Amino acid sequence: MKRRLFSILGCLALAFVAFAFVSFAPVAAAHATATGGVSGVVVNGTHQNAHLAGQKVTLQRTNGNATQDIATTVTDGSGRFAFGNLPVDSSAMYAAYTTFQGGQFSSQTVKLDSDTPAALQLTVYDTTNDDANLRVSVATLLVRQPRPVNGLIGIGEIVTIENTGATAFVGTLTGDASKPMRLLRFATPPNASALSLGIGFDGSQVVTTDKGFGSTATVPPGTTDFAFSIDIPYTGTAADLSFKPVYSATRVVVLVPLDMFVDGRDFAAQGVIESLGSRYQVFTVGNVAADKQDSLRLTGLPEAGEKSYLDARALTIFAIILALLALASLLLYLRRGNIATALGLIPATTPAGDGAVALLSNESDKFEAGEQQRLLNELLSLESAHAAGKLTEAEIKQRDRAIRQQLRTILASERPLIADVASKSRAAATEQPANAGDVSGVQAGDETREEAAPEQSKSSGGRR
Repeated sequence: MKRRLFSILGCLALAFVAFAFVSFAPVAAAHATATGGVSGVVVNGTHQNAHLAGQKVTLQRTNGNATQDIATTVTDGSGRFAFGNLPVDSSAMYAAYTTFQGGQFSSQTVKLDSDTPAALQLTVYDTTNDDANLRVSVATLLVRQPRPVNGLIGIGEIVTIENTGATAFVGTLTGDASKPMRLLRFATPPNASALSLGIGFDGSQVVTTDKGFGSTATVPPGTTDFAFSIDIPYTGTAADLSFKPVYSATRVVVLVPLDMFVDGRDFAAQGVIESLGSRYQVFTVGNVAADKQDSLRLTGLPEAGEKSYLDARALTIFAIILALLALASLLLYLRRGNIATALGLIPATTPAGDGAVALLSNESDKFEAGEQQRLLNELLSLESAHAAGKLTEAEIKQRDRAIRQQLRTILASERPLIADVASKSRAAATEQPANAGDVSGVQAGDETREEAAPEQSKSSGGRR
C-alpha cells in the first residue's frame, strides 16, 4: 500500500515538473533580451580588395547623439571578424573602424537583426601625405540669423572633398621645410572665431594655420564630407562674406535667409530653395581656383551692438499671451455683467443708488409735509370752532386729542423701508438730525397749545 502511494505521488511530481517546464519556459524565453551579431571582412582597396589578416577592428555603437566603442577584435587569416551577443535595439546603429598606415577607416553603419547577422566590409587604403589629388567638389555655406548684441553672424559650412587618387590622404603634424605640416586644410576669414567641428573630423587632431585651420583627418579615394561652423563679426548693418578655398573648387553655394539683402558681387543669384523647413536665397559661383577669393555683401542687418528685442518666435509667443489676456478679460466682464448688458446678452438692471434714494426721500418728505400741514390746519379750525361755540367742550377735547395723536404718529414714525434706504445715502444721513429737530419743535409747540387750551376754555366760560 505504501509503495503504491509513493508511486502515485512520484508520478504527480513528475507531471507537475513537466507542466511547469512546458508552461513557463516559453514565458522566460519571451522576456529574454534579443541579441544579434555583426560580422565582416577587412580589405585593402589600393590592392584590389585584398583581405588583411591580423588587423585590429573596433565595433562602435551610436544611439542618438551618443557614440561609444563597445568591443574590439582582430581579423583572422582571411581578414574576417565577428562580434556576437549584441543587444538588438531599433534605435542603435553599429559600425566598425580600424587604423591602417596612420589613417582611420570606417565601415558603413548597420542596424542589428536577431535573425540574420549584420555584414560589414571595412575597406582601407595605402596612405599618403601628398594632397595633390584633393579638390573641393562642392562647398555649401549656410548663413544664420545675425546676433546684433555681439555683432556676429554664424556661418555653417559643409565641404565635400574629392580624392581622385588610389591612395588615401592622411594629414600629419610633421613634414619637410616646404610644408612643415602636411594637413587637410580649410580656409576661414581672418576675423573668424568660435570654430566648431562636425562630421568628418572624428579621431583627428585640429590646429590653427595662417589661413584657417588644418586637420589630420583621413580622406580616402572618392568623396568625403566635412562640416564645421564659425562666427564672423560685422559692423553697422552690413557684413562681407568671402570664400577662399585651399584646393580648387568646382562649385560654391551660399544660402542666405530671405530677410537679408544681398549684393552678389562674384556670386550669381539662383532663386529660392527650401531646406530643413526654411527658405533661403541661393547664390553660386563655379570653377574657383585654389586661393582665389570670391565674396558677397549682406545688408539690411540689425544694427550691430543694438539689443535684439523680439524675433519671430518671440513675437508669436507675445501675441498668444495678449490674446489669452484679452479672452480672460472678456470672460471676466461678461461674468460681472457690464459687457453682457451692453451687448444685450442679459437684461439691464438699475441698482438702487444715490439717485433712487434721493427720489424716494423727496417723495417721502413731500408726503410728510402735506400731512403735517393738514393736521395743523385742522387744529386751527378746531380752535376757531371752539371760540365760536360750535362744539362742546367734550367734542373739542376728543377731536384735539385725535388730531395731535395723528400728528405725533406721523412725526415719530420710523418708516422702516424709507429709513433703510435713506441710511445708504449720505444725503439722507445729513437730513436726519434736522427731522429730529422738527419733531421736537412740533412736540413742544403741541404741549404749549395743550396748556393754553384750558385757559382759553376758562376765559371763554367766564365771558359766557
